[in-house]
Amino acid sequence: MTIGEQITRYRKQAGMTVEDLARVSGVPKGTLNKIIGGETKSPTVAVMGAIARALGRTLNDFDQQAKKNAALSEEAVDVARDFEALDGHGRRVVRAVMGEEKRRMAAVEAAERPAGKMIPLFGNAFAAGLGEPDFGNLWENYEVPADSGAEFAVRINGNSMEPWLHDGSVALGQKRPPRDGEVAALLLDGEFLCKQVCQDSMGNVYLFALNRERKDADVTIAHDAERSLTCFGTILMERVPLPADV
Repeated sequence: MTIGEQITRYRKQAGMTVEDLARVSGVPKGTLNKIIGGETKSPTVAVMGAIARALGRTLNDFDQQAKKNAALSEEAVDVARDFEALDGHGRRVVRAVMGEEKRRMAAVEAAERPAGKMIPLFGNAFAAGLGEPDFGNLWENYEVPADSGAEFAVRINGNSMEPWLHDGSVALGQKRPPRDGEVAALLLDGEFLCKQVCQDSMGNVYLFALNRERKDADVTIAHDAERSLTCFGTILMERVPLPADV
């Protein structure tokens, strides 16, 4: 599996678009597309480290070929050797120039980056388990790319939605009812939760943990149960089959 294929796999598991990954990692979208597409075959350790952190991973999560490809280029090694040969004054000059160049590149990238839009990030514990809502601070502003279809975001808490939604990650959603098998952001009896949703012909609602080792986090709501269920919307992520063990 190539670096690009691994990045795509982990990105989809995290429920992120390429735009999301670029924003969180700080790696320009154009650079990401070149790595994912195989045009850039040897991304630097710094770039791979930023991508890995944004995906909630480490370099150890990428195979040996990916880590090998992340080694410094020959040109970078030559520059490092030249740097080591400089005296103190020379090294200070090089660092100053590099600092200016990094600031210039950051300014260019910021100017080329399309303006984002703000969506609400709900709650402080939307959960893979259950979390106590904070109605005094129900949301905060969260920036996404201007062309993103996301209309809200929730922060995941717990491991019952692994490996698709990681503990501590931010999941993006749209304000529409979920279809059977989709994952929804919900408020059940005053508690936030994020679960895969299914409804039977009788009107009973089933809320499933994607991590089937956490079946204890499943919830069944009978059609005649006097429970309060509010749906914020549907999480934007790859479709996961309904569990076969129910």
